[in-house]
Amino acid sequence: MRNLWQWPNITLFLLLGVELLVMPGYALTQAQCLAQGNSGELRLTLNDCVRIALERNHDIHLANETLAQAESDITRAWSAMLPFLGAEASYTGLDEDLAFSLGPTSLTFMERDMYKAGVVLRQPIYTGGRLNAARKAAHHARDAHTQNKQSVEQEVIFQVTRAYRTAQVAGAFHKVAVGAVHLLEMHERDAAILVREGANPELDLLRTRTELANVRKELNAAANALDLAFSVLKNLLVIDLEEVLSLTEHLDRPPRPTDDLHTLTRLAVLQRPELSSLKSQVAATEQGLKAAKGAYHPSVALEGRYEYIEGDFRELDGDYHWTVGIGAQVPLWNWGETGAGVRKARSQLEQATIQLQKMEDRIRLEVREAFLNLDKAEKNIAAAETALETGREAYRLARASYQAGEGTNTDVLDSRMALSRAEANHVQALFEYNVALAALERATGAGGSSKQEKTKKH
Repeated sequence: MRNLWQWPNITLFLLLGVELLVMPGYALTQAQCLAQGNSGELRLTLNDCVRIALERNHDIHLANETLAQAESDITRAWSAMLPFLGAEASYTGLDEDLAFSLGPTSLTFMERDMYKAGVVLRQPIYTGGRLNAARKAAHHARDAHTQNKQSVEQEVIFQVTRAYRTAQVAGAFHKVAVGAVHLLEMHERDAAILVREGANPELDLLRTRTELANVRKELNAAANALDLAFSVLKNLLVIDLEEVLSLTEHLDRPPRPTDDLHTLTRLAVLQRPELSSLKSQVAATEQGLKAAKGAYHPSVALEGRYEYIEGDFRELDGDYHWTVGIGAQVPLWNWGETGAGVRKARSQLEQATIQLQKMEDRIRLEVREAFLNLDKAEKNIAAAETALETGREAYRLARASYQAGEGTNTDVLDSRMALSRAEANHVQALFEYNVALAALERATGAGGSSKQEKTKKH
């Protein structure tokens, strides 16, 4: 007799890439408190779980910090283009005054103690476009990080959706196991009556009880798998594993997108944040190349000072002075440093372009794979529904025949196993359909901001 849980191997459902992160328990969020009933049980819809995960996921928090750093880089790039205002002070001590004697006349150029203090204003005038290119590159880098955050959010939504569906299917498998135990318990009573009346051999009762013990063992495995599935979901939501959690939605068959594969692929190329991020990175590296080439050009800056001077030839007794000047720095020879920087920036641009092309090809493949998997899952549901109907009827007929003394115990046990397998296959088909649908939403870029807005409205 084949083990029921070897047919739709439930372990595979619990290990579908959902990472078990070791996280401490946190206090309930507002969304959780609203979902918590009077009994202390946390009752969550899928939208509730998505909203909680988006509020608390560590990867999203890390993406926010990276985005904050990118905003700071923009500020730094802007500040390099604006005037610099600072204060300076210096003291110089000599062993003796510097003086020039001509006959009886002596002129002092520098005293032993020299003081200087004041403010300086410096404004870059021309840098070969380096500063402006750096500013634009910082903006493009910020845009790339923004898109990366959306990509992280989409992945979190998919992981939570898959974990929620896994918990649903684990609950459905547990229900199938409970039903199998119930059917065998009823059949055990039927077999005991027929054996007691002498209509059937005692072997029928012994075999039924052996099968019942095996199914109870499978029920224990299903209960363990259910607990593990809920633990995975709680871990993704960053809530305590001891929290009592129940799902308010049932595993069903939501409608699939009506667009064809070509339309979905085109939407994915337009919507996927990974592509937008790489396009921003290409734009940033283009500006980086311009900045590197700007090192070939001279740098011109305007500088003004207002300072107090005491002890040198300009003012021995001490007084305030101002100076205004303009300076230029022209690169002549730096042993190939500028050329190496340009070659590196050009290579980085080429690398970003290749990554963009590679990502577009990957996205096209992901959409096709998700679309085909959804088609397969949809067909499997139809086949599973047919098998479930015939399995129920076959078990009903086999049990009725056995109760009438015409059928065999083997017919009942086999039809019961076939029914349980059909029920499990139907649940598995629904699970695969929902996961494939979530994968298609992620592949087309439809599982991010739009879905978040939907969860907020609910």
